Amino acid sequence: MEVKNWEKVDNALVRDLAFRDQTELAEFVLRVAKYSDEVEHHADMEITEFRKLRMSITSHDAGALTEKDYTWAQEVNDIVQSFPFG
Repeated sequence: MEVKNWEKVDNALVRDLAFRDQTELAEFVLRVAKYSDEVEHHADMEITEFRKLRMSITSHDAGALTEKDYTWAQEVNDIVQSFPFG
């Protein structure tokens, strides 16, 4: 199974994004966090170079990728579509 713009690395799906500024990045992280809380499935998120974000999602309890991870990644793709990345 694959999700567009996500790379399978070990037992996780990983995606990198670059934002215009920290405010845009923070707004995006907040939207993803709200969705993650709703579905009770959370990713690791790392901010680098003040405006870049790396997200990594896996099902830690299963020790592998599950349907829940792929669904989460697709929903995050939908959130990405609402942001004007520059």
